[in-house]
Amino acid sequence: MENLKIKNEDWKEEKINGEIYLMSPSANPKHGNIISNLILILKSYFKNKPCAVFGDNLDVYFTEDEYIIPDISIICDPNKLKDDGYHGAPTLMVEIISPSSFKRDTEQKPELFKKYKVPEFWLIDYNNKFLKQYTLVGDEHSDVKTWILLDKHELKRLSKEDKDNYTTKFKSSAFPDLEIDLKDVFNPIFRV
Repeated sequence: MENLKIKNEDWKEEKINGEIYLMSPSANPKHGNIISNLILILKSYFKNKPCAVFGDNLDVYFTEDEYIIPDISIICDPNKLKDDGYHGAPTLMVEIISPSSFKRDTEQKPELFKKYKVPEFWLIDYNNKFLKQYTLVGDEHSDVKTWILLDKHELKRLSKEDKDNYTTKFKSSAFPDLEIDLKDVFNPIFRV
C-alpha cells in the first residue's frame, strides 16, 4: 500500500510553543453546526456594536511564533486587524473540542489564552453538550463555570432543588448583557 501524501497547502496550521499543528480542512458536521449556531447568535448581538465576529477563517497572531485559528473570535480593536489576520488577544474566543485535537484544545490552548490574557474563552464539547466558560481574573482564568444541556431523562434524575437551580442560559463575562441559551448553541442540524 502506498503512503498517502498530504499537501500542506490544503491544510490550515496553528503554531503553539514553537510546534506547528496541521488542521483538517473540514470539521465534523456537529462541530460546524455549533460554529454556525453561535455565529448567528453572536452576529445578531454584535450588530451595530464596535466589535466583529469571525468564524474559523481568521488567523490570530499572539506573536509571530504563536498563532492559532480559533473556531470563533470576537475582536474589538480594529487597529489589530491586518490583511493576514488579527495581531493580539481577541476579547472572546471559542474552541469546539475535536477528538483529533483534544489535548491541544483542552490543555495547550487554555494555557496559551492565559499567557496572552484573553479576557474570556469558551470550550464546547458537542458530544457531551457542555460549555466551559473561562474568565480572566488578574493573571489567571480563575472564574470557570460549566454549563450543561441535559436531556429530558437526565432532568428527571435531578433533585427538586437541582431542578429549581438548573438553567440552560448563561451570560458572557466580557459582554455582561449577552445572554445565550445552550439550547440555541446545540440546536441540531435536523429536527426529527
